Amino acid sequence: MAEDRDAWDELLAAGFLHALREAHREATLAVFGGLSRAAGFTERTYGVGAFDALASQIDRVFEAEPQVVRDDLNGSPGWRYGPYRVLLKRHEFGNVRGIRWDRDSPTKQAVARQTYVEDPQLVLPLGIEARDTPGVVTLVLAHSATEAPLEMELFLGRPRWNADGGTAWHWVRPVDDTIGPDPRRKLVERTMPLWDDREEDVPMRLRGETKTA
Repeated sequence: MAEDRDAWDELLAAGFLHALREAHREATLAVFGGLSRAAGFTERTYGVGAFDALASQIDRVFEAEPQVVRDDLNGSPGWRYGPYRVLLKRHEFGNVRGIRWDRDSPTKQAVARQTYVEDPQLVLPLGIEARDTPGVVTLVLAHSATEAPLEMELFLGRPRWNADGGTAWHWVRPVDDTIGPDPRRKLVERTMPLWDDREEDVPMRLRGETKTA
């Protein structure tokens, strides 16, 4: 099975993707509700605020999930479930496929140069040390939003080193309403009896038969 299907199916079944979606919505509403362009806040302010707010919201949604651990990479906020670590990247709205990883931070550059067996690339020495963990695949959660009208974009994928001008992703998928209901919200249905054997019989009143002459 392809890596993208393996990773996606595992994170989907665990509700990990749903938690990321929830965190992004809460963070976006908090940022747009708390900052005003009329008060002088710029696009840069929104960008920094969105990144920080999303990191905080992800911490919040996973605080009761022991199987998800905080796993930063070179100071970049990250969260890991099983063998998959997820870092954050804010992108220009509508241009997730236009990200240039070769112009990004050293950490994101190193992540984009991870070995990908289905699309091997020539690895050149850049002097970049990711200090990654053996056996861990690092993915990136690309996030963006617009205020008027309010629209949100959230994608999860495996970055591709694209100094050659090629595609920015080995694979990338939207984390939106198409991922379906949150498996973390499933309720265990219980069939409750009206009374149990330990309780006294419930008194019942029988309606008398009406006799007619």
